[in-house]
Amino acid sequence: MADAFDSLKAALADRYALEHEIGRGGMATVYLARDLKHERLVAVKVLRPELAAALGAERFQQEIKIAANLNHPHILPLLDSGSVEEQPSAVPPYRRTGDEPSAYLYYVMPYVEGQSLRDKLAHEGELPIAEAVRIIRDVVEALSDAHEHGVVHRDIKPDNVLLTKHHALVTDFGVAKAVSDATARQQLTTEGVALGTPTYMSPEQAAADPHIDHRADIYAVGVVAYELLTGRPPFLGTTPQMILSAHLADCPEPVTKYREAVPPALEQLVMKCLEKKAADRWQSAEELLPHLEALATPSGGTTPVGTVPVAAARRGWKVAVAAGVVAAVLAAILVVSNLPRGSGVALDPERVVVAVLRNETGDPSLDLAGRQAGHWITQSLQQAGIVHVVPWEMALQSSQYVSGEADAGRIRDRVRALAEETGAGTVISGAYYQRGDSIHYQLDVTDATAGRLLTALEPLAAPSDSPDDAIEPMRQRVMGFFAVAVGERISSQASTWTNPPSFDAYRVFDEGLAFYLANPYGENALPHFHRA
Repeated sequence: MADAFDSLKAALADRYALEHEIGRGGMATVYLARDLKHERLVAVKVLRPELAAALGAERFQQEIKIAANLNHPHILPLLDSGSVEEQPSAVPPYRRTGDEPSAYLYYVMPYVEGQSLRDKLAHEGELPIAEAVRIIRDVVEALSDAHEHGVVHRDIKPDNVLLTKHHALVTDFGVAKAVSDATARQQLTTEGVALGTPTYMSPEQAAADPHIDHRADIYAVGVVAYELLTGRPPFLGTTPQMILSAHLADCPEPVTKYREAVPPALEQLVMKCLEKKAADRWQSAEELLPHLEALATPSGGTTPVGTVPVAAARRGWKVAVAAGVVAAVLAAILVVSNLPRGSGVALDPERVVVAVLRNETGDPSLDLAGRQAGHWITQSLQQAGIVHVVPWEMALQSSQYVSGEADAGRIRDRVRALAEETGAGTVISGAYYQRGDSIHYQLDVTDATAGRLLTALEPLAAPSDSPDDAIEPMRQRVMGFFAVAVGERISSQASTWTNPPSFDAYRVFDEGLAFYLANPYGENALPHFHRA
């Protein structure tokens, strides 16, 4: 390999100063280099020798020329490409292996400081839902532009998505198609060459269908999205053939089997990408994009089908009360008024922070349960769009102020400190305790602007060997508490409200309210109110 690097370095010496290898994939080896003319760092990708031989310089330049015309914020641009002859003089005869190609096919792209999506998945596993949606949206925007120009990628996968700051960049447009066509002609069978990347191949690619179009990229987007949300691709296998067979014949498991927090609308979007028949998928990136944009909004994907958003429903509450149709339901679950504001540090009463729950069990091995509960509640509130929630990363860093000894005075001080650290006027905090063979969770909701407790939710218990069993009902109670009070703030009566309705019950009520607002004299609302 050192011989090939020396030969290539000599061949490109008049344009690029190769420094060292920075990556290796199925199609190419990547080198960090300095562009001598423009004095900048670049990434030089050199096709594998067998691919270069199968493709040929002329076909390579044709496909690269098409890709070079793409110009989009989420497409990594092509700076240069070419073919250079091997430099025999750069390698002493006694060190030559006989494997060096007679010519190198290469293309040059900007060097991006950051990491690939593959690296991020390897380090973090499944991503936060909002971040996953944002990355997929960027990829689909890139595909929309490329497809509009007649360019199909054919190899969308985490390795070909680079992350820089808050954006995703898709790379290797045009190259995958050229290599695919060339390897098909030569019938190469080397793993990773003829097969491409089995994990992300569409059924039509797996079947070697000659009429592959842009909808193969839509399928690959579904595979990538599935992996971002669940930490695993939809199909696994010990051999490429097993994976390809699964793409052709097996139905993927629902996303929510591996991650229940994924909103139904997002799951439906991903599963539609993964339809076996191209005609059953989203028919274009342009068609898919608005749905991703909607999911990227704070309440995206959480409003029940056929209903108005919570904010719209909220505007009609007084009308519903006046009409008297839902008076009984409202009396039971709507206790709303304005919270008084504190006179100290300016805090936003509409901003909520969830603290890491304090571990009062005396068992350090249970520390994770407090972080898991806080993260789960934060994520659920964000997805539902009920209130403005402090991001979990910020809450996690700031929660040092609400840990430690459990006397009441210190807890009040720590809650206030957390509020000031995050700007949140409402703080969700709590602790969990060992009681025999059970772990008991206690959650408090505090109005930090006035320094008073809004409510102490009824404790929830879980077996000591499965403490996270209580997290789902705890999440439901917290979301239900905020859902019925959204927009008006919670009244002082809420301090006696230890067992609020679940969020699922509230969503059924909200669905009925939407029917009522649409037709006050219709009968469609009543069944929903009874269910709620």
